[in-house]
Amino acid sequence: MKKSVILMCLVLLLATTSFAYAHEFILVPQQWQSYHEGQKLPFSLASSHSFMRSEELEAAESVAASYDGSDVTLYPNKPYFTWDGSVTLKSDEAAVISAHRKGEVWSKTTTGWKKGDKSTLQGVILTRKYEKFAKSILPVDGNTAKFDRTVGHLLEIVPVDNPLTACVGDDIRVKVLFDGKPVAPENVFATYKGFTDTENTYAYTTEPYGDGIAKIHISNSGLWMVRVQHVAEGNGDKYESHIIRATLTFPIAK
Repeated sequence: MKKSVILMCLVLLLATTSFAYAHEFILVPQQWQSYHEGQKLPFSLASSHSFMRSEELEAAESVAASYDGSDVTLYPNKPYFTWDGSVTLKSDEAAVISAHRKGEVWSKTTTGWKKGDKSTLQGVILTRKYEKFAKSILPVDGNTAKFDRTVGHLLEIVPVDNPLTACVGDDIRVKVLFDGKPVAPENVFATYKGFTDTENTYAYTTEPYGDGIAKIHISNSGLWMVRVQHVAEGNGDKYESHIIRATLTFPIAK
């Protein structure tokens, strides 16, 4: 009995460790002093432990991006491990660019983590589906209208206070939605580009309160990222749980 308990604890520890160190999926827009109507804005989709430098090129069939209701063509940037695209900015409201790293099923096996499930792998200990969403919000010609609009992601971070008019020293609130309804993840993490190269290290951590709302203190100018994670129920025998992550990026002016 004791051996069984110890073995189960080791399995859970290994699963939790791998889960904690999964790459973040981040939409990184090219940083400008200002954004204007008609400008062609390049952006990158990064998969990284160290923000915002990408460390892994996602599979082509797994990534997609959109702006203003239209799909954006993506190109692999192999030297930088990113998928790159560009959009032509419109000025009637804040620009909201979104991306999706589609769900992939991975299994912890007796020989390590592998892509697939019990139907394709042997020695499966547990199986999970991992899915990621990313979004970036930018002012265009100073216009920040509809900064809080949703794009319909399964897990989505939505600003309550306008981050595009925030200054260093301000607090801003964000809310987290799962399938369109408020959900409270265990933690809300935030950091900014250049804070550190240390992996999985954030400038700010907080716990959400009522209706999945969390308050973040803006301590520096530059490109900020907010990150959340939610664990949903699995799909029967296919996978035990659905691990979903979402990130939101936005610029803070000096």
